[in-house]
Amino acid sequence: MQRLMILPITFMLAACTDTCIPKKEINNSTINASDKLEAIKARGVSQADGLMSAIKPALMQSLQADPTGESGMMVCANAAMPLTDNYNAQLSADSKVRRTALKYRNPTNKPDTKDIEVMNNIIASKNLAPVIVEMNDSYRVYKPLSMTQPCLACHGDLKTMNKQTKEKIKEYYPKDLAAGFKLGEFRGVIVSEIKK
Repeated sequence: MQRLMILPITFMLAACTDTCIPKKEINNSTINASDKLEAIKARGVSQADGLMSAIKPALMQSLQADPTGESGMMVCANAAMPLTDNYNAQLSADSKVRRTALKYRNPTNKPDTKDIEVMNNIIASKNLAPVIVEMNDSYRVYKPLSMTQPCLACHGDLKTMNKQTKEKIKEYYPKDLAAGFKLGEFRGVIVSEIKK
């Protein structure tokens, strides 16, 4: 069943390649620094949106079939990382996209120091607009995500969460931090890293 869900999404990924602003255009020395940063931000947001387009259909399909969230949790546990890897394979060699959060579920998505700083600033500002950060050898574009109604099935109040869903979360992620969210609350970010 899980393999069947991954195959159609993998085909969709072929269409979700790095179609945003070309690297050549961004590195053109005739554009000013501000325009360059805006072009990089636009490219990063496009790549982040592409990752969400790759993951979201399988997740939403499972949540429609099983509103308890148990099958949705299983899609995330078994398919989200492979879909992310497949999506990254479609991007140009200078780019990589990943997900992270302050309250993460999968230890693979644990934030680094810069991620934590940026997410804390997003929360403090209450502004969910994309943020660009210049690093030593790359740019990072952070696209904030807010908690939506379907996601509450796996990330909402543990007191009201389906028992089987809670058990699956505990089985797959014994050190889970990603529960207890409320609708509209800041959930985390998709980070698009683009080499200089």
